[in-house]
Amino acid sequence: MLQGLGGVGKTSVAVSVAHRLQRETDQVWWIGAQDASRCTGGLTALARQLGVPDEEIAVGRLADQLWRRLSALADPWLLVVDNADDARLLDGPGRLALGTGLVRPHRSPRGLVLVTSRDGQPGTWGDHAVLHRLTPLGDGHGADVLLDLAGPSAGSREEAAELARRLGGLPLALHTVGRYLAAVGQRPARFRDAGETATFAEFRASLADGGAFPHAGTATALAGIWRMSLDLLTERGHRCVRPLLEVLANFADAPVPLILADPAVLGEDEAFEGVSGAEIWAALQALAGLGLVDLAAANGVETVALHPLVRDAHGSPGRYALNARLLDEAAESDETGVPEDVERWPLWSALTPHTVHALTFESGSDDNELFLVTWTAAMLAARSLYAQGQLSQAGKVLEELVSRLGGALGEDHPNTILCRHNLARILDDQGDYDQARTIFEDILATQRDTLGEHHQNTLITRNNLALVLHSQGDYDQARTIFEDILTTQRDTLGEHHQNTLVTQHNLALVLDDQGHLDQARTIYEDILDIEHNTLAENAPSTLITRNNLAVVLHSQGHHDLAAAEMAAVLSARRRVLGPEHPYTLSTQRWLDTINAARGEP
Repeated sequence: MLQGLGGVGKTSVAVSVAHRLQRETDQVWWIGAQDASRCTGGLTALARQLGVPDEEIAVGRLADQLWRRLSALADPWLLVVDNADDARLLDGPGRLALGTGLVRPHRSPRGLVLVTSRDGQPGTWGDHAVLHRLTPLGDGHGADVLLDLAGPSAGSREEAAELARRLGGLPLALHTVGRYLAAVGQRPARFRDAGETATFAEFRASLADGGAFPHAGTATALAGIWRMSLDLLTERGHRCVRPLLEVLANFADAPVPLILADPAVLGEDEAFEGVSGAEIWAALQALAGLGLVDLAAANGVETVALHPLVRDAHGSPGRYALNARLLDEAAESDETGVPEDVERWPLWSALTPHTVHALTFESGSDDNELFLVTWTAAMLAARSLYAQGQLSQAGKVLEELVSRLGGALGEDHPNTILCRHNLARILDDQGDYDQARTIFEDILATQRDTLGEHHQNTLITRNNLALVLHSQGDYDQARTIFEDILTTQRDTLGEHHQNTLVTQHNLALVLDDQGHLDQARTIYEDILDIEHNTLAENAPSTLITRNNLAVVLHSQGHHDLAAAEMAAVLSARRRVLGPEHPYTLSTQRWLDTINAARGEP
């Protein structure tokens, strides 16, 4: 593992190692461990990619199954676990120090686990960990960094070495100062303002006395350096750099999608009054130019990222209200669309850490004030996690929302009921049928009293309750409920309404399990005819129908037809949902079962 203080370059070394190994293999995985959600989510996604069945993950066997798969890999591989400063997040059901946690020792010549952390206590990691402590750069190497960035016009090598010594050789500090001096040095001396430092010697003199750069006060000392950088940008006419950096620093320790820097929303705040979108973009580029932020794009999403130390130094609780408005507007914008839309998943994946982090915002006067602004964004993020198959993470978000909405608005408020309903769906999918049933029955009693028996929300709850009954094996009661709902929906919504189609589909599931295969097949085929005319061929709901039709064909003995259809669904799901999505893995298992019935290995 790589250990050292913040800004010493742990992540940079890990990136270099990963890039080198990528020349030999594509089995290189990177997991952020800044918080439990990202750590567990990353390991879960990796486990699914390696073929761990969802049911094994659901019963708490993620770590055992993951490391069994990794140990069996024939080709070289690397797993990087970055920013594991709170090692307790890696315990999982076991103990990290004993080698039974989520991250474990691996002595195979084919695989390597590389962890980066500020925590260098041997007792934290156990005897199996090989600790590599990264130390600040020496004066000579520090001088090289400063000269490379600022150039020889900033002073001699000796002066660069003296400044490097004053900065304690911390790579992040060297990088920031070098970029600052380079920016000042680009202008002729006559155009520099009084007090601007353009040389190594001037910058060293501008720092407070105190000998070598104090490691214990790294964040404070760096804040002084960054303050000088912000002063420079402000003098250059970038009037919004300070409040913009403060807003960005209030978000989670993850790349911030630029939709959260919307000029229209920022412009409503007095700190950005009269600031145009062009000025905000210029400020972002200027901040990136001095190394305070990084502008990048991943999976088609443009983001701005802050180093953790920059984030820690510039967060401003006074701007939480603005952050909350930015999140609320982004979550319900046309750009984010519907969370279940596969094409929007990359953007929702980028937004999710920030929607969850915003639940920690406090207004100082009313703890619920900011929560009631941000809860919708968190709920939509949970829906996206659910659609992407990340059930555990979605469930944790919804549990938090149910608890806080119940306290703020009441258990029977429609918003609380909405989140409880979504949580019950996840519990059903995870196999916790009793708890899901209890929640649905409680919601149904409230809706019957307030909305009436035939209100669409009441019917949706009855539908999901019947699905739980079906999961529990009570086919007769589930079928009776579905048939009753279907009669009402056909009369009120029509044959082709999405809600009507969902109920027909659920009825077909029960008919299949009861052995009424011909009836089930007819319903699926009728639904497919409608979906082919109204939806894309590979829309997720269409693929669900095709998958279940193939199951019925298999049950009828039409194994060749079933195999062909299931193979087509598998190909589409791999392309649309990804190879590790639970639906994709379920289809793979069904195809294996059908091929076994055909006599194929």
